[in-house]
Amino acid sequence: MNVYDVAAMTIHSNGDMIEGRTAMQKLIYFNSVKIPSINMRPYTHHFYGPFSREVATALEEMSALSYLNEVSRSGFYDVYAYLLTTKGKKYADHLRSKYPEEFAKIADIVAKCREFCQLKPKPLSYAAKAHYILANTEMAKDRYGPDDVQRVAEDFDWNISTDDVKTGMSLLQELGLVRT
Repeated sequence: MNVYDVAAMTIHSNGDMIEGRTAMQKLIYFNSVKIPSINMRPYTHHFYGPFSREVATALEEMSALSYLNEVSRSGFYDVYAYLLTTKGKKYADHLRSKYPEEFAKIADIVAKCREFCQLKPKPLSYAAKAHYILANTEMAKDRYGPDDVQRVAEDFDWNISTDDVKTGMSLLQELGLVRT
């Protein structure tokens, strides 16, 4: 499966719409960690947590090719929603039948994130940051706690509190991405 497949199935698993670029980035990040058959380049660290230029490009290309609509809503800051078009829904339905096990995993991840935080970007970001730190540092080999993760976050220029890390780690536990 490639990033286009994962993006389409992620949106499809949430009623054909996901609000927020950060939410899309983090949901696809969690999917790529949980599902080994997803073939995409690794995420890099970014202000909002793990970031994939490949995901950003795929969403732009899928919009340009009429698989999805990117709709913006202005406010204090712009919020983008991704809605599958009729063409995108057909593509996602095809993928759902081609990759039923992977689709079920994606739908489960999205549902757990929706239940935990209504797909709000901050808690998703806290969880992705915590996971990225745990997966990409020496902490992966040792016992750790939220205070430890928070201290290492400073090395990534991520200003998150210990409470933010606790929130993120709670979501990671729900997703089965952190040991208890």
